[in-house]
Amino acid sequence: MRLPRSAAVGLVAAALCGSLTGCASFQELTSSSKPLLGKSSTTEPTAEPSPSVSVSASSSAAARVSGPLDTGSVVHKVKQGTFTVTLTYWTSDNAKLYTAASDKTLNIAAHIEDTDSTHRITATTVQVLQDDGTKRTDVRTDNGKFDVTPPYPYNTVVTLPAATAGASALTLTVRMDLLVETAPKAGTYYRSTALDTLTLPLVKDGATE
Repeated sequence: MRLPRSAAVGLVAAALCGSLTGCASFQELTSSSKPLLGKSSTTEPTAEPSPSVSVSASSSAAARVSGPLDTGSVVHKVKQGTFTVTLTYWTSDNAKLYTAASDKTLNIAAHIEDTDSTHRITATTVQVLQDDGTKRTDVRTDNGKFDVTPPYPYNTVVTLPAATAGASALTLTVRMDLLVETAPKAGTYYRSTALDTLTLPLVKDGATE
């Protein structure tokens, strides 16, 4: 018996579908454009770490700078034409601990170099001034006739008065007025003034050495 063409096609389709397991499931897997579970193609955004904030603490009080008497003594040389005035400053204090109010005792010695002893040299005035930035004080003034012809020196000890509260440094100015003989045994003199400065840093409240 010969089946009609449409019936034959139906039987072939039925037989093919029966030979495949889960025909409906196969259609779903092959026709679906959705991704399989667990294989997501999208990436979840990741949170960026917040930048760390570093805060540096700055000291409100500046540290004390080093000073010339931190080692106990210092030597200064002042050229005066044909000769040199050499000044030596020293102290038994701990200069690193000087404050505006603390006691300060200094030794000052002066002698003449780079000349012979044939020309007499006399110091008529030796003055020490203190300046703390606010006030200026005459610490010592020696008037007289002090023979500083080599090898004779001039020596003195000064005690510095308290400075203005809050001062950060003291500036000492040393002035020596000299009479220098114009020629050996001439008995005539010319004047020469030597000036030198010494700075003493101070420890302020809250500062460190």
